[in-house]
Amino acid sequence: MCPLNGPPSPSRQGTPVLCWVWVTVACTQLVHVQALPSAAAIIYVAAADTPDPSGATISAEGKDDGRKLQHAINLLGPHGGEVRLLSGTFMLDSAGRHVNVPSNVTLNGGGSAVLACLVPGQHGALRFADCQNVTIRGIRFRSTGDTRAAMFAMMNVGTGKSRYVTVEHCDFEGFSSYALRMNMPGRNFRFIHNRLRSMGTVSKGGSAINGARMTDSLIGWNQIEDCGVDAGDWAIYISGGGARNLQVVGNTIFRCAAGIKDLGDGTDRKILISQNTIEGVRKGRSIALGGCRDVIVTDNLITMVPGGQGIGTETTVHHLRIAGNVIDMNGAGQQGGTAIEVAADDSTFVSVIDNHVFGGHPSSTCIRMATVKQGLISGNLLKVEKGITPAGDSFGGCGIHVGRVGSPHVWDLLVQGNRIDSPVSRNVAIKLSAGSGPRPKSSIQIQGNSFNGFQFAITLDRQRGGTYRDVVIRGNTSRTAPLLGKRSADDSGIVVAGNIDPSTFPPP
Repeated sequence: MCPLNGPPSPSRQGTPVLCWVWVTVACTQLVHVQALPSAAAIIYVAAADTPDPSGATISAEGKDDGRKLQHAINLLGPHGGEVRLLSGTFMLDSAGRHVNVPSNVTLNGGGSAVLACLVPGQHGALRFADCQNVTIRGIRFRSTGDTRAAMFAMMNVGTGKSRYVTVEHCDFEGFSSYALRMNMPGRNFRFIHNRLRSMGTVSKGGSAINGARMTDSLIGWNQIEDCGVDAGDWAIYISGGGARNLQVVGNTIFRCAAGIKDLGDGTDRKILISQNTIEGVRKGRSIALGGCRDVIVTDNLITMVPGGQGIGTETTVHHLRIAGNVIDMNGAGQQGGTAIEVAADDSTFVSVIDNHVFGGHPSSTCIRMATVKQGLISGNLLKVEKGITPAGDSFGGCGIHVGRVGSPHVWDLLVQGNRIDSPVSRNVAIKLSAGSGPRPKSSIQIQGNSFNGFQFAITLDRQRGGTYRDVVIRGNTSRTAPLLGKRSADDSGIVVAGNIDPSTFPPP
């Protein structure tokens, strides 16, 4: 008789665990009932180097072990169950020898089973094809780092019908691309509490998920370290378009080439990127967006280093809220870059509110808005730190930079209630840039902001004849610098009223 709990006895190796069901029924009811499989089925698989393989149902041989793993899964039958991998290393080293994981199967490595994925080309160790209710837990995935070896640990293939797939408490290292590649759409994926190290370091590649058209899914509480080699290597990459109701929450990203990116085709909807800690991005942005709408980026903690950027857009976005993030641009006390940047043309309904940004270098900008229509920059606390030029002079960056050369689009922008401080006086708190073109920069309101430091609080810069129209500057307070610089008679509808700067203070 098979045991009710724990591995089957050595004498019953290779026998499905559920044989006890028929015996129990036959003994208690004294009738003959056909054996029925149960979700409680468990198959134990030992590696060639498992310290004590005596309780295993199947023993691998240390070569082409994918065949044995597939056999173990098949033994579960159509109703599924659990395959438990005992401590040891399983070698997946034959061309095309990946393991197909069907519906209702849990593959559990207990935190000490290693899958060495040496399959050449784009063959992941595990594949999901239109499956449901699958869990991968506690497995350590390893690749040699050789570009000829496995590029992915796992792939989602089929026709896009996979549902309720969970990958949790796994460890990934050495793959030249992703831990999980979503070739097809999927719903209710959960990639949570995993650790990823040294991914995509041999050639261009990502590190965590390449997710295409994920719906009602979660990428959460993963730790990702030392991944990627250039600005296109993302720790978490959602691509391909069609993502809906996707949450990227609570992840920790250290010393990676780039951070989190959602780049869709305009159909991505309802994306939440929240409570992630991102430190030391070296090449690209910490969080990048494009081709998406109805997006919230909130409560993330970002520490920048030289060469990195903060939060920004790369293509058009709509209905984007960037709120409550804390961004330290100094990193190791050196140049960072732009903390928050919305630079894509024709973006609409973008709000940047209640963020805390600490600046860095003469070229650093805390918040930059290029050509957004119906935009809001409100309630941000910005500290523009100083940098040192080669000549030894102290300079500070810009607090808020609106517009760019060559983009004469209408803004319809409200800049309200921000507090911008700087310890040096050779910089600008809010800088507007008007480029050349027949349409002036227009419909801009700068109201109720507070400035401390700076050479000018606000400047209306212009290049190649750019002009402004319908700009209201009202109710702002500049404690140490003149309020406004670089006005021109070519502008129209400029209202400057109710502001306070040193020229309006009563004499001491």
